[in-house]
Amino acid sequence: MMLNQERSANIKKAAYDNGIDCILLIPGINLFYMSGLQMDPSERITLIVVPVDAEPAAVVPLLEAERVASATGIKNIFSYGDEQGPVSSIQTALSRRRKYVYGVEFRYMRLLESKMLEQSIGPVELRDSGPLFARLRARKDNDELAIMERAAHIADEAVAAGISAVRPDVSERSVADIIEEIIKRHRAEAGIAVVSGARSAVPHAHTSDKIIERGDAVWIDIVVHHESYVADITRSCFAGKPDQDLLKIYEIVLEAQERGRTIAKPGMTGEQVDALCRDYIIEAGYGDHFIHRTGHGIGLEVHEEPYIVKGNHNELEPGMTFTVEPGIYSAQKGGIRIEDDVVLTMDGVGSLTNARRDLVH
Repeated sequence: MMLNQERSANIKKAAYDNGIDCILLIPGINLFYMSGLQMDPSERITLIVVPVDAEPAAVVPLLEAERVASATGIKNIFSYGDEQGPVSSIQTALSRRRKYVYGVEFRYMRLLESKMLEQSIGPVELRDSGPLFARLRARKDNDELAIMERAAHIADEAVAAGISAVRPDVSERSVADIIEEIIKRHRAEAGIAVVSGARSAVPHAHTSDKIIERGDAVWIDIVVHHESYVADITRSCFAGKPDQDLLKIYEIVLEAQERGRTIAKPGMTGEQVDALCRDYIIEAGYGDHFIHRTGHGIGLEVHEEPYIVKGNHNELEPGMTFTVEPGIYSAQKGGIRIEDDVVLTMDGVGSLTNARRDLVH
């Protein structure tokens, strides 16, 4: 593991173009993206200093110094012991950069780091570097896509096993347990939701001990974490012969999802892809029952750029990965959602997840 030179060059250019003199990274997703270093924030502050015009440096606890140096390849390591604390090391690392504009991760940086910076070098101008990393991470390289494909294969196998286990008189929990066994077999981790009947009308419902009843709509939502990357899939089915209204809803969602999953292409905006699904559902008379965005980016996080939603006018680019997951939710009947992960190619779109989408009950 070393600081990725291409990614470092890209983030430096983005910082420079946005009037930022120096990026400060703390342990978390973006540091992992830049170096492969997996490290959680703690009470001992760690700061990775990436100036746009100089070599990087690191302020680290003494007991982490060797690990950080080895993982990142950074030579300018300013370490500190528990007794002295980080102030002196921060002052030394940033001594020639007191008037810099610093890019920090507003979403992740704690008041602890912010106040320590102010205590060490006085008031500083901070700008949010999060959007710069989000845009950089949105386009996946071939190595990332290969990992995401493996995660998607696990998701496909797991959701297929779950659907096969759905039948009247079994519990949501027991179906989730079968899915979990598949995930563990692949040495992956997952968040699993199996939701049935009236509860399926709640898009973010969780697995319960409810017994699945004959005719229930059931959706299974699985988020697989594999080699630090994510796959996200949802399939809907029925426990026995479905209500005709629910069957109609399923067919509408299936067609809407296919439009977004197959017509999306580079140059379209997030809003335009959202409209591919949403307009069809509106025309079918269920617009008021599609109550969330069509999709979200996936990668190192389950929700990241780009967002497939009305109001996102940014053009989508080759290498971007996101979900297409329209849904219709009726408080009286239940809910149907179908979700796949897709990747934009140079001339179109390909599906990463491919578990069967046609009804199996």
